Amino acid sequence: MARLTTILILTAALCPATAQKAVKPARPVPVPVAPPSDAAPQSFLDKRYHVSFRIPPGWELNQKDGRISTFHMDARTAPPKAQLRSVALIDFNPYPYSTLAGALFYFSVEPKTTDAECAQQATATPAANVSSSREEAAPHKDVQDIAGMPFTHGHTELHGVCIEARDEIYTAWRRHACYRFDLTINTFCPEGSGAQPISESQIHDINERMTKILSTVELGWEKAAPHPVPVPEQPAEPKPAKPATHGTPTLRSSGS
Repeated sequence: MARLTTILILTAALCPATAQKAVKPARPVPVPVAPPSDAAPQSFLDKRYHVSFRIPPGWELNQKDGRISTFHMDARTAPPKAQLRSVALIDFNPYPYSTLAGALFYFSVEPKTTDAECAQQATATPAANVSSSREEAAPHKDVQDIAGMPFTHGHTELHGVCIEARDEIYTAWRRHACYRFDLTINTFCPEGSGAQPISESQIHDINERMTKILSTVELGWEKAAPHPVPVPEQPAEPKPAKPATHGTPTLRSSGS
């Protein structure tokens, strides 16, 4: 044992750099906060469905799910037969000290569906593929003009301890197919991370970046030129229900 101790002491004395390297903390990987100076905008054209749009510098474009995206986890009201046609992912973080985890712009098509089923995607409660402790916020609905065509617009949120995902959904039906755009913002809960909760102004900014992409959409069958789509307003945080003081509790719908 004394001999082994002597060998270890000599090894540490002869190789101090090795001993120091073992306890040296790893350097954090810097997160880009803006697009690279040489980044260029990109264009997408779907020749089958005649839809095109442009994405700004600093966004990654892909047409295969699973490489930079998880479509059916982000677009939770999309039915299983909905087909991802393109996705754009923000490749930098303009708010690195916030809880922003990512932003994705999705374009998908569901063939062989009805007008009513298509509109319902923007307002339906997503399928329950998450634990019961994570609730969906009530969807909000309006209609927006995109490239000369009316799209049903809805908003859903996934939350438990905090809001973990926000999805702005736009759907329109044409020739038995449902055309759909999703503007998704993913966040994480700040507890123990040191990050600051993402603010309303930061959410607005990220949504504005994605609605600018939506504003470049062109539909091959429409004559209207691309035009600005308004940035969606974030719904107010739901207030907890007050306990009933007497009588029988009454259930009220958020839409009544």
